[in-house]
Amino acid sequence: MEMHGSSDVGSSTAPRRRRRSGLAAGLCLLLLLGVGLVACAGSGSGGAGQDRATGLVVAQADSFMADLAGAPFANLSQGQRWRAVASLGTGLPPSGFETSDLPEPESTGPGLLHAYCTQCHWLPTPQMHSAGEWPILLRRMGLRMQVLEHRVSGPLLDRVGGESLEASVMYRSLPSEAEMDTLTAYLTRNALPVASPGELPSTAEAGHFVDECSSCHETPSPTAHTAAAWDDVLTRMQENMRKMRVDTLSTRDMDRIRTFLQAHASRPAD
Repeated sequence: MEMHGSSDVGSSTAPRRRRRSGLAAGLCLLLLLGVGLVACAGSGSGGAGQDRATGLVVAQADSFMADLAGAPFANLSQGQRWRAVASLGTGLPPSGFETSDLPEPESTGPGLLHAYCTQCHWLPTPQMHSAGEWPILLRRMGLRMQVLEHRVSGPLLDRVGGESLEASVMYRSLPSEAEMDTLTAYLTRNALPVASPGELPSTAEAGHFVDECSSCHETPSPTAHTAAAWDDVLTRMQENMRKMRVDTLSTRDMDRIRTFLQAHASRPAD
């Protein structure tokens, strides 16, 4: 496996990711508890007093976040800062996948995905997105890693945890241009098969399938799996949505999509 040292990059990323996630979760919990306690304390003094008390806590918490992360984070608007905190852990790849679960497990691609992508979230699979989506997503992730590389390293963080804590919330490594090219080729080669123009019928059931299944990625082709395989795929997708903290589908919606896909699925190979 031609990793050129990349396997060493990812060997300790999971504990570091958990430390960062734990830090963020703890801060969020403390901030929310503070707002809740002040709201309760001000409940007997009328709506105006409660609003002022809550506003004070929000302002203090926002100032705390800006001090914690330093200038780059402080230069964001208050709304951007709170949206960044609120989005932690939402819509990220589901946990549970290993490099051995991915296509071409002995190639360079899965190792690079593990080395770099798991610095922030769980291991993604190529089938999460289409060949057209992956180059855009990889460029966006690369830019985000560059922007965030030294973001969480403010004076308050230094005071609270020093170098050991600061090191736990910083990226260890960024992919090279050649590695990004390798990742792009691997992901697009093994990407989600999407529905071709005119493949889906103009029916209410097809429209429902598109509406529900294109919210996270492009519309998959019904012929990507056999009827029997689609049942397992839909069950897995529902579980992935739960792990990603995305609203899952109702039983009725699942049944409608399952019936549509199984009616237009590929035939089993002889």
